[in-house]
Amino acid sequence: MTKLDDEALLSKARQGDKAAFEEFYQRYKSLIFNYVYRFVGNYELAEEITQETFISAYTHLDTYSAKGKPLAWFYTIASNLSKNALKNKTIRSEVSLDAPLQDSDGQINMFDVLESTKEKPELAIRSKELVGKIQEAIDSLPLEHKQILLLCDVQGQSYQDVAQILGCKPSTVGSRLFRARKKVAKKLASIYKEKPRKWFKWKDANLLREDYPST
Repeated sequence: MTKLDDEALLSKARQGDKAAFEEFYQRYKSLIFNYVYRFVGNYELAEEITQETFISAYTHLDTYSAKGKPLAWFYTIASNLSKNALKNKTIRSEVSLDAPLQDSDGQINMFDVLESTKEKPELAIRSKELVGKIQEAIDSLPLEHKQILLLCDVQGQSYQDVAQILGCKPSTVGSRLFRARKKVAKKLASIYKEKPRKWFKWKDANLLREDYPST
């Protein structure tokens, strides 16, 4: 059977096809959860927001506009819910190396999302500590910078898609991402007493971006 694309699934869902929406949910629930979890840093809250994201989308399918990628609409909902949660609640961060980044269908920890370090022994030596420090550095960013870094470097979304999610220009995404990366690299460099570009390179390391579990 031919696998329907995202737009076709949402089109069928808008016509009342619950199975189509369920398929979309199964396809992207882990990706949305990972994004929300990294954003709010609390597992239970991330589960709640992920569920609320899909429930909100389902109940507002009639307002969905087929402009841009369908997934971007879900990211927009998840982003708004996450930002509201961070602004309105005192959240105890639970992000750690061993904390799960996927729902009950399967778990992956923060260390698992690092790229293979076989060819980079100098990174492997302190990769466990490094990934925790990266999360701390990301958490210290202003919300608008944190959101863009997560969407671009962790979720792998394009500038155009992120611009759609945030309602801004792609050039704005690029400039904010540059500043976010610079702040994270600078913070890590201060921790390890090294120059920011000496060992921490986003293009080379692709930290926190790879090995997403399939939905």
